[in-house]
Amino acid sequence: MRGDVKIKQSIVLFAVITVIAALYFAAVGFFPLKYSAEVREAGEKFDLDENLIRAVILTESGYDESAVSSAGAEGLMQLMPSTRRWISETSGIPSDGSARSEILLGSAYLRYLLDLTGDETDALMSYNAGYSNVLKWKQGGTPFPETVEYVRKVRFFGKIYALL
Repeated sequence: MRGDVKIKQSIVLFAVITVIAALYFAAVGFFPLKYSAEVREAGEKFDLDENLIRAVILTESGYDESAVSSAGAEGLMQLMPSTRRWISETSGIPSDGSARSEILLGSAYLRYLLDLTGDETDALMSYNAGYSNVLKWKQGGTPFPETVEYVRKVRFFGKIYALL
């Protein structure tokens, strides 16, 4: 009798471990862990949570280096060309189109917005819709629905990355 209980416990434990492993590998498929060295470097350089950087990349481009938005934003972190030039000039980070450059530039811009606004939500809203729009919303305007959804997605993705 005791042996049967141990076998059942072993089978249940094996099943639980198998399910957890399957969920982990499925999550990694949906939540890429690419560019680890670049994300780590950007996180350290700009004092940003690596999970936040990953969440912004996933939300902005889905990790597609060649992504271009309908508004003209480009690259992994979807910077507008004028923003890329400005942040490159002010930070000294060369804009060479590499994944490293894109992640560093996008992270530098995110750090700038965090310092400017003093608030992660406002920084993310500014990253998505522009700081001038956030200032209008602070005066009583209503944020764009897509910007509210953007912040929600970045936060959710950041929590998932924290689990991985």
